[in-house]
Amino acid sequence: MDCPRCGSANLDRAGTCANCQAELPNAPRRRGWLWRHPLLTSVAGALVSALIGGVFLLVKSSGDVVLIGVDKTQGNPFVPGNHDPSVPGPGVVPPLPDVPPRDPNNRQRIPGGEPGGHGRSGDGVSCDVSAHLKYLTDPAHAAAAAAWAGVIGIQPADIPGYVNRLTPVRLRFDTRVTNYDYKDGHADGFQAALQAGTAVLVDDQGVPRMKCNCGNPLMEPNGPADKGSVAGYAKNPQDAWDRFDPGQVVTFTGGTHVDRFVLVDLDDGQAYQRGVGSNGRDAPIGRGDPACGILAVTTNCGGPGPQATPADAEALDKAVRRLTDAVRNKDCKGLFDLMSARAITQLGLNSAESLSNCQQSFQALESFGGITINEIKVLSQTGARAEISITATISGQSVTEQDHMVRENGNWKVDIAG
Repeated sequence: MDCPRCGSANLDRAGTCANCQAELPNAPRRRGWLWRHPLLTSVAGALVSALIGGVFLLVKSSGDVVLIGVDKTQGNPFVPGNHDPSVPGPGVVPPLPDVPPRDPNNRQRIPGGEPGGHGRSGDGVSCDVSAHLKYLTDPAHAAAAAAWAGVIGIQPADIPGYVNRLTPVRLRFDTRVTNYDYKDGHADGFQAALQAGTAVLVDDQGVPRMKCNCGNPLMEPNGPADKGSVAGYAKNPQDAWDRFDPGQVVTFTGGTHVDRFVLVDLDDGQAYQRGVGSNGRDAPIGRGDPACGILAVTTNCGGPGPQATPADAEALDKAVRRLTDAVRNKDCKGLFDLMSARAITQLGLNSAESLSNCQQSFQALESFGGITINEIKVLSQTGARAEISITATISGQSVTEQDHMVRENGNWKVDIAG
């Protein structure tokens, strides 16, 4: 075949004329010609970098934070099992939401050692530290221990000393962290928002370092997160809990070392001090304590204590509706889940026994014409205690009974022993 430009028959294998360098119209294109040109290479490189960067930013802004509810564990925990001895239910509404006061220019950052920044539960203990250490120091789990230590920046042999210097607390606010799962022998970090009520271990600056129910190491979060819609914030918006608001998620910052934490109880809103590294040996603070400058609203410091907020009233109303539905639907498990720990202890019941007794009671009531719940309403609420009245029709007769509900681990429960 001759060259269409000069007529020469001197063509190379690629179809290029050796005489005039013209290419035949149907000649195969040479691959890589663009990348061999220095100017085009640099321009293309810049465009590719910009494109990759833009895609990365787009992905990051399209929901990069995993929402983890207070009663949830991850699928790849560092320490299997649930090591939070008293997991709150999903309806946690901590009291005193405006304590401690926030920086008006950045309401989402709280110094970790600030009085009232963290909370506690009524039993005082929120983390089975010994279970974590037993697992991570077992030679059979050396790979997990090495990965865990690598996140924190210590040696595996230093894990016991490090963990024993941490302090168990319950988060009072939805909190953003970098959470690490254990996958394929490595620590896999991701951005997470932990629901208020979650038990964590904090360092002596009040920064979360370990998630109690799964043993995962925690670090400060990376980069900003969208504060707009839940869909724009979370990878799993379908798992958002009631009242979740990306604009209210906080980050705890370090910088100030403390020798104690002043914690606000999730139920009664009182303030307690817990020494750094101790496991729930708390003492209430008194008037004149320096922390009262921030916690003046607490009864410890002479204040009125927690007042009923719209969110708290809504949570109480939902608990009452769950109670109503449980009775109407003869849902014995639902009833047991709504009983306070004190009621269960004083009645000497366990879950299986309670379910059996409950089912027998419903069967007995059916033989007398059954039970119809007419109304359950809140009569009054003071702090962590509420008075309710239950009106029912049993065997054709109307009966009204008054009972109590108490806030337990931030959730409203029926205190039938009260």
